[in-house]
Amino acid sequence: MISGSLHDASWLVTDRLVGASQGAFAFGNLAVHVGDDPDAVADNRTALAHRIGVPQVVFTRAAHSNRVVHVERIVADVPDSDGLLTDRPDLAIAAQGADCAMIGIATADGWIAAVHCGWQGLASGVVTSALAGMAAAGSRLDAPQAHVGPTICARCYPVDPDRAAQVAAVAPGAVVADDAGYAVDLRAGLADQFRELGVTATWDPRCTAESDELYSYRRDGRTGRQALTILRRSA
Repeated sequence: MISGSLHDASWLVTDRLVGASQGAFAFGNLAVHVGDDPDAVADNRTALAHRIGVPQVVFTRAAHSNRVVHVERIVADVPDSDGLLTDRPDLAIAAQGADCAMIGIATADGWIAAVHCGWQGLASGVVTSALAGMAAAGSRLDAPQAHVGPTICARCYPVDPDRAAQVAAVAPGAVVADDAGYAVDLRAGLADQFRELGVTATWDPRCTAESDELYSYRRDGRTGRQALTILRRSA
């Protein structure tokens, strides 16, 4: 696991090296929707919550959209959403991924967000939606900072021409074209959007498809999910 901070918020990125899951999901799977043993997932989630010192982590369940949800208390997984945001201290929120970008965002005025972003989220502006959601809920969006967790690299992310065109229409810097065809560079697309939105960012350089320590749907098909969780502490 790798951890760091954004303003007064702490983030942590999990991996697959330890945990209760077995087989294709070994070992640290945190997703309840991929076919893993529910008891193993519960154990993994409990271990994560204990590690960061909270009773429970609130997870978004990706819909490959730009929908974000404001949460104010511990709830079950939030379905059909790709981002969670809150200003409540000691409330840990998390985005899952197995190739898509997992993003933690924090502002200087006490708001945080956990965002899942694949090519559809990039094209539909899920990061913009997260910042807009913070502003609508009362944030001044002071000095937004982001950390982007491990993400599939362009070399491992070939796409068909139609998908490339959809991404290029919104994020032209994210599309790579050569004699082999097209690919999507999520990091490049996010970097462009961060600049436009005034977000400063740090990056995990690991490619999910190239690292055996991480889950990758593109590489393995049936697999688990790692997560990026973020929270602000009350003291």
